[in-house]
Amino acid sequence: MGITDIPDQIAKAIKYSLRSPSSFAVSLVTAMVVFGIAYDLAYSFAYIRILDVKDAKYGPVYGWGLLIVAVAIPVALGLLAYLRARHRARPFDPAVLGIAFAPFEVFSVAPETLGTASLLQALDIVGTQFISVVENNLNEYGWAKEFEFRFLPQYMRIKTKEQAIEQRSALGATLLFWGVITQRTRMPLEIKLNLQGMVQTYNFTDFSVEDFPMVTLNFFTLFEGAKALRAAGVDARAIYLFEQARPLAIMMDAKSKGEGGLVAEIDANLAQLRPPPAIDRR
Repeated sequence: MGITDIPDQIAKAIKYSLRSPSSFAVSLVTAMVVFGIAYDLAYSFAYIRILDVKDAKYGPVYGWGLLIVAVAIPVALGLLAYLRARHRARPFDPAVLGIAFAPFEVFSVAPETLGTASLLQALDIVGTQFISVVENNLNEYGWAKEFEFRFLPQYMRIKTKEQAIEQRSALGATLLFWGVITQRTRMPLEIKLNLQGMVQTYNFTDFSVEDFPMVTLNFFTLFEGAKALRAAGVDARAIYLFEQARPLAIMMDAKSKGEGGLVAEIDANLAQLRPPPAIDRR
């Protein structure tokens, strides 16, 4: 790693430092050392160049500068990262439909990316790709404004269904997304995606970022949101989401080869939510 790589490595260390208490401590100490070395090099270079002397002299100015750069700045950055993580980990407002994305577990079976630094970089790339896919999908639909989407901090990783159920309940989220991404040599990224609803769990397996089941994903997002609104007694918004989900249910039933029934379930909910037509008794 050259000196030009230091800023990039510091940025990655800060970004992923909150995966666990131990990684936070290691990242903080590492940042202090790197900042201290960088400050020492910069101070020596500037002192010799400006004063045109052979060796730099170290006094109170150097000491106070080192304290600020190597201690105060890393601690401030660490505190900021912690506060941002705590803010993202707060429960959703009960009045909103919360969709939470937990950090995905990433595994690499590619020999060239088995190192720790490479795994962190792979995680960064995968996260960026997935977020881009979700954002591009949501930008196409007006119903996305009904939901509040939030990406959870690194330490809130989910490994089991039981953890997903517990975390969704603690957050007060309508849906919690979590899963596993596998990287293979010269192969598309493999994704196993799980959606934990208020009651039901949805599982998606054996697909890639390039072949994302958007119709199914959109349907279950709308369906869970509509059921949550109905349970809360917000019938008008529930009807709107059920209506948005119905065309997707038609497509999914058409592909299910007789194992559908989603349209019938949507229509049953709409029939119960909509008031009966008024009867003119004149």
